[in-house]
Amino acid sequence: MIAVLFAVLSGVSWGASDFSGALATKEDNALLVTFGVQIVSLISLVLIIVAFGTGELLATDLWWGALGGLGAAVGLVTFYQALARGPMSVAASVTALVSSLVPVLAGIALGEIPAAVQLAGVALAIPATVLVSVGGLSLGSVFDSPRDRVLSKAAATRTRWMSVVAGLGFGLFFIALSRTSSDGGLYPLLGARAASISFLVIALTMTRGWRTPQRSAAPHLAIAGLLDCGANSFYLLALDTGSFTWVAAISSLYPVSTVVLARVVLQERLKGLQIGGLALAGAALVLVSLGAG
Repeated sequence: MIAVLFAVLSGVSWGASDFSGALATKEDNALLVTFGVQIVSLISLVLIIVAFGTGELLATDLWWGALGGLGAAVGLVTFYQALARGPMSVAASVTALVSSLVPVLAGIALGEIPAAVQLAGVALAIPATVLVSVGGLSLGSVFDSPRDRVLSKAAATRTRWMSVVAGLGFGLFFIALSRTSSDGGLYPLLGARAASISFLVIALTMTRGWRTPQRSAAPHLAIAGLLDCGANSFYLLALDTGSFTWVAAISSLYPVSTVVLARVVLQERLKGLQIGGLALAGAALVLVSLGAG
């Protein structure tokens, strides 16, 4: 049961981190914000390891962590680009679908098949993630001119492929961390941060994106980094006692907390699809919890 709690905390923290990071991105360059978030996350991780460090530093764990960190970095960069190209509903929904489906399928392929009630919860978690993410989808494009529809379709196709890459990157992160040993503690995250920061340094250098960050973005950036560190830590803790298949499914519900925060903080109205997604997410959590109990 404690694994369910850690998986939930992981998803909530990731969603809240995304929300805070999005607020920072409104003030500054997305790549620069992502780099700053990763730096804050790394500093937080080092402090936690120094203060409470348990576990064994293993080279294999660092390599698995580095693979996951590279996947996360590629996922973040392509996801931001997909959001920028639009339509945002396409980017959010496709990324959510792939990032939740890939680790679940990988877990089943690796033989980690949960109990029937938990499998039902996993089956509900995937559409819940998509519905929460696609909630802003509009049918207004039906009434656009033929030329507008052609351009919109082309943009959606490019966005869809970029979103698939983003989802695969996030899915790789989930899978790679699941292959680390339970004796490694939080050390695998050091490898993840080293890889993601290195990738972002290269990306910023190639795009000439280096500049002084906006002071107004700093608080949001710092909060996002702290929450990201917490999310990664909770995910590893959940994997210690839970099955990868349903832990990944519950953690993939991170868009739920992003949507809830947007409703509470920004007073954004929830769409019908989002409300349906929230209901499915609640049902998925109940089923997984019953199975764990």
